[in-house]
Amino acid sequence: MTGQDEDGATDLMAAFDAVVRANASLVGQLSARAGVHESGLRALVLVSDTGYSTPTEVAGFLGLTSGAVTNLIDRLTSAGLLERTPNPNDRRGSLLRLRPAGEEVVGDYRRRYVAMLRAVDTRHRGDLHAVLNDLATGLYEQAATAAPTPGTDGASR
Repeated sequence: MTGQDEDGATDLMAAFDAVVRANASLVGQLSARAGVHESGLRALVLVSDTGYSTPTEVAGFLGLTSGAVTNLIDRLTSAGLLERTPNPNDRRGSLLRLRPAGEEVVGDYRRRYVAMLRAVDTRHRGDLHAVLNDLATGLYEQAATAAPTPGTDGASR
């Protein structure tokens, strides 16, 4: 066989892997264009999505330690992309907000994705929204069943 199995799983995985790699390529290019690490770009998008975030939320979203996120936030703040403001609910904490330059970075990110998604959606007769929602739901369901069981670290021994 030429990589095609009976039910097409090999081709589906190859197509999905290609999407993941292409997305990583685009994120890499957009990060480089903005002069930030890919984690920094993802943090900026999160802050944009929420309107503001805490460093703890950014750490959880990115899967980074608090120290790593502090360094990341320091770099984004120094670059003029992000600002820290006092958290009215936690006097020891801060809230993160985009600065105008950060809004422009996220705006470029969104414009590029929207243009690409609209073009693909048009070619597939408007079905992309439903497909992406189903894909996201399936990924979250798989993530829930793949989570390590309590009391284990998930590593094989």
